[in-house]
Amino acid sequence: MAITSRALVFAQRWFDAGTVQRIFEPLIADWQREWQDASPSRRARVSLRGLAAFICAVIVSSPQIARTSAPSSVTNRVASRIARFTFSATVLFIAPFLWSEPRWLDGVRILFLIPHALTLAFPFAMIAAVDAIRCDESLPPQVARAVVVKLGLLSVLLMVCFHGWVVPAANQAWRVDMAPAGVRAPARGVRELTTIELITDPSRAHAGETTNASGRAAVIRRELNNRAHLAILPVMLLWLRWGMLDRPRRRWYSPLPSWLVTPIMIAAFGALNFIGVNFARSAAASSAFGVWLPALGFIAAGLIARWWSRPTLIQRNC
Repeated sequence: MAITSRALVFAQRWFDAGTVQRIFEPLIADWQREWQDASPSRRARVSLRGLAAFICAVIVSSPQIARTSAPSSVTNRVASRIARFTFSATVLFIAPFLWSEPRWLDGVRILFLIPHALTLAFPFAMIAAVDAIRCDESLPPQVARAVVVKLGLLSVLLMVCFHGWVVPAANQAWRVDMAPAGVRAPARGVRELTTIELITDPSRAHAGETTNASGRAAVIRRELNNRAHLAILPVMLLWLRWGMLDRPRRRWYSPLPSWLVTPIMIAAFGALNFIGVNFARSAAASSAFGVWLPALGFIAAGLIARWWSRPTLIQRNC
């Protein structure tokens, strides 16, 4: 049965040998035996029942992935690469503002730029993080996958908290600091509300940003979609880079090194975001389409690459 073979390969990739021997190998063996003993008319039902049992076993055993620890050398290398890239990219993102507006250097104004730049830089650090995990040939495959899963969950949590609370607070602080002396501080706009406030009480947003209720609702939807899209961007980049390293090594360009892939991904994200937003405006389409176009593009690229390449041995790329 092809489905049982694939199920066993899936279990071997995600769980340690002891868990596979104790739980999944007996389950799959019983599944195969029951399928072989069943009549042709009942085999489809047996396949579905066996698949449901396998999924339940995966769910029950999933906490084992969270308890799988990696060597400190791997975690330190991952943290170091993420920190180095995020810091460097944040400086590069801030540099144009400092060049065009020297007054940003006055006082603490420069601090207001850092949170937004960090939220743009951090997701793309996942490309170097995957390389840091995969370059250790002694690391068992299930441990490497456990590390990347935990890294993905942590990155999503950080993006939700940072873009949902820290960035709005920094935006509002910038608006207050830039207000002329003696002028009342400007009311918070859509981008200055926390995610919880946007969902539960969007009426707090400054009414002057839109001219009517429908326009106001569209702006709020676009902002919520944008925050959701940025929150899952690290996971998409982890998935894309992992798939790149699974492809066969043909020449120097396959797979490309992370220092070359990262600027390509940043440029692709910017181009797709620009195209999506402008297309949504010109075609009067849903603003959600424009916001999610980079995600759709990355998912399509990853699926096409996996369909085009046959499964091969894991390639290491430090």
